[in-house]
Amino acid sequence: MIGTRMGRLALSLAALSILVLGACREEEQDRILMQQKGVYQGQADEPLTEEQLRELRFRANQQNF
Repeated sequence: MIGTRMGRLALSLAALSILVLGACREEEQDRILMQQKGVYQGQADEPLTEEQLRELRFRANQQNF
C-alpha cells in the first residue's frame, strides 16, 4: 500500500511539473501584461518607401469623384 501511494504521488508530481513547465513557452516571454488605454505598445512599424508613398497617393487621387 505504501508503494502505491508513493507511485501515485510521484506520478502526480511529474504531471504537475510538466504542466507548470509547459506554461513557460518562449514566445510568451517578455510580452506586455499591463495594457495602457489609448497607447500602442507594440513594435514600431517600418517607414514606407518613396515608391509605396507614391502608389498610395496615386490610389487616393483615383478616389476623388
